[in-house]
Amino acid sequence: MAKYAASKFNRFGHVFVLLSVFIIFIADIAAGSQHNVSPNIPNDYKVQKNMEPLTYLSVRDSKIINQKGKEIKLRGVHYDCFYVLPKKINDAIKCFGEDPDEWNVQLSKYFFTDNDIAQLKNLGINVVRLEFRLWEIEKKPYSYSQTSLAHLDETIARLGQNGIYVIIDLHAAGQNNLNHNKEYGNKLWQDKDLQNRVVSLWGVVADRYRDNPCVAGYDIINEPQAPTKKALHSFYQECINEIRKNDKKHILFIEVNLGKNRKILFGGEYDDPNIVLSFHFYKPHKFTSQGKRGKPGGLKYPAQYGGIYWDKNQIDKFFAQVLGINKSRGRPFFVGEFSANLSAGGQYALEWTRNVIDVMNSKGIHYTYFCYKFPMSGSLGYYTPRKCVHRKFKVLMKKIMGKGIRFKDLLDEEKRLYLTENFESSRQLRQILENGFKGRLTE
Repeated sequence: MAKYAASKFNRFGHVFVLLSVFIIFIADIAAGSQHNVSPNIPNDYKVQKNMEPLTYLSVRDSKIINQKGKEIKLRGVHYDCFYVLPKKINDAIKCFGEDPDEWNVQLSKYFFTDNDIAQLKNLGINVVRLEFRLWEIEKKPYSYSQTSLAHLDETIARLGQNGIYVIIDLHAAGQNNLNHNKEYGNKLWQDKDLQNRVVSLWGVVADRYRDNPCVAGYDIINEPQAPTKKALHSFYQECINEIRKNDKKHILFIEVNLGKNRKILFGGEYDDPNIVLSFHFYKPHKFTSQGKRGKPGGLKYPAQYGGIYWDKNQIDKFFAQVLGINKSRGRPFFVGEFSANLSAGGQYALEWTRNVIDVMNSKGIHYTYFCYKFPMSGSLGYYTPRKCVHRKFKVLMKKIMGKGIRFKDLLDEEKRLYLTENFESSRQLRQILENGFKGRLTE
């Protein structure tokens, strides 16, 4: 009887264990498989160690080369991992008597882990365009957060140790009317004090990184909307002068003026051999931005937009025209941002991305895909939050805004929302980027 009872118990135990495993499996699916990076991407990457140290990059004969004279094709992603908190949360935390910079540093340990670096390496990238906003470092005019600067040091070091260059991008400082610059508006061009603050900041940054070969260079201002050619040229020249007082080595990335006035372009010529010209590519805008902020979706590619039939041939023609502008300058070109809304564009957005990368590779253009990962939202990008996680982020932001909590009061599960395992990506997009970055993309 005892043997029968034990046998029956063992059979019941096996059934119970199997049932438990099944329940856990179903729960994992319902929760979005939080033990994996995403349903499409494995979580078994290893950070590469003992890599050959990076060397300074420079411009020679319209090419970017390293100190050994080897030509380097910069291919990678834009990443806003430096500062994960939006301005309104930053200000709320400050009002509650806590240091928002410390919050940012601590949350970044979840948002940007060794696993993220390893995934970037696995994609085949060699550069990250790393953005920061003026308010993230300048806490009052001409006074800078040492916490933020130290965090920038660490971020650059971690990428550099894994063979990834960093382009430091001043993303928002009053240079346009776009959403990412909403804290300032387009006042840089009329506000001389603000200009002086930006110039001064670049002096501080250049002095800090002049001896750091992991920095590929400085993207002076993101998507400027200067009113005149003279205004843009004057601003760029002041920044160049200040940077060169402190740093003679690093590349300067000069962006085209954003808007319809082709006469402005890059503001003119600059007497500095170590300059790369830069622009962003989101054409046709109606297609690439579909589904964002209430815009309609369901748009196709190739298709006609604005009286132009956009396909790979048209993309090739556009880039050929841009390169034609540069014939007399003889400088390399860098596309700092490009992407199409995958959630709304689906297979059409993937085809557009494949075509753009193929054209850029064929013309030797350097580029960074926009964007690796957004902290709370974002329809453009390699990683976007799962829907259930996006809702939790909103709840967390309301909690922080409403209760004035301290960082130590945050629950571990709330901090873990920032982990990449709570974001999702597309296997097909991953394959397109990986093939493109490694120069294997063909039609």
